Amino acid sequence: MDTSLLTDKIMSNPMTFFKQMRSALLVCLLANGLWAQQHPSLDNYLFTPVAISPAHAGMQNQDVISLVDAQLVGVPGAPRTGILSADFRTLKGLGLNLTAITDAVGPMSTGQVALSTAYHLPVSENMTLSTGIRTTVGRTTVDLSNEVYYDQLDPSIYTLAGPFIANIDLGTTLNGKNSYFGLSYKNVNRAEIYQSNYTAQILHVFGGYSKALKNGWTARTSFLATGTTNSPADLNFHLFMDYNQKWGMGLHYSPEDEMGMMMKISTAKDWNLYYQYNFPLTDLVYVTRSSHVMGFAFNISNKATSLTSPRFFL
Repeated sequence: MDTSLLTDKIMSNPMTFFKQMRSALLVCLLANGLWAQQHPSLDNYLFTPVAISPAHAGMQNQDVISLVDAQLVGVPGAPRTGILSADFRTLKGLGLNLTAITDAVGPMSTGQVALSTAYHLPVSENMTLSTGIRTTVGRTTVDLSNEVYYDQLDPSIYTLAGPFIANIDLGTTLNGKNSYFGLSYKNVNRAEIYQSNYTAQILHVFGGYSKALKNGWTARTSFLATGTTNSPADLNFHLFMDYNQKWGMGLHYSPEDEMGMMMKISTAKDWNLYYQYNFPLTDLVYVTRSSHVMGFAFNISNKATSLTSPRFFL
């Protein structure tokens, strides 16, 4: 290799060179399996529990929740996700949730709308069995025309819009007075995105425990284990301390992936603010050191006593 040519390239436009090197490093990390994208539903599911299971529809106290997830800040093309979720529960135990999601990774963007329904059946004085189903309709588009190419006349440069696809998710959760345990199975029907390219099937196993402490404090712990087609298993653990449901702080840990902190603040009646910070535990730490989640929630109607659910989530 002619080092003089490399030196000339660096000196002629150093900023462009180092940006290209950073992008190349990210590609190398992806190619060697050092990073599997942490989907928003995995690392902030305490904010939007219906994201991991349709059985949680109607368990968010009739809230409207909006979240923005910015992963790997500073890396061009890193994942960016927006979530808007509206939750409602009837007096007869039927839960409904409508969620809209926009997700972008590099040149690929996906838009989805999901309707979740769940029935919450009391099985004893302190236990409820929740079973739900979700239908998701979405479309994925790959925009190659906005990328940088050496040959702008290359016929392979185009925008590829996939078909509208529908997926079915199933879930069930057993809720006790102070604990819960559940399973969910996503993309049961494996919809085809492109030719011979199907949506991955996902199995979630999750649970949690809530314990009231002294002086208005409550400790909430939870775990989420995820298995995805052709991907390594993923684990998430949470510990959250809540004071009179007014404010709280907690820790999130995913082995060999990331760790971070989260907080919730109730600024006014029926309004909550959420924030989460994550730090990578992989070699991506050399590219970026932070991912952020910000959001808010507000209640759309007065709460009825008969609608109150165990407060496992935030």
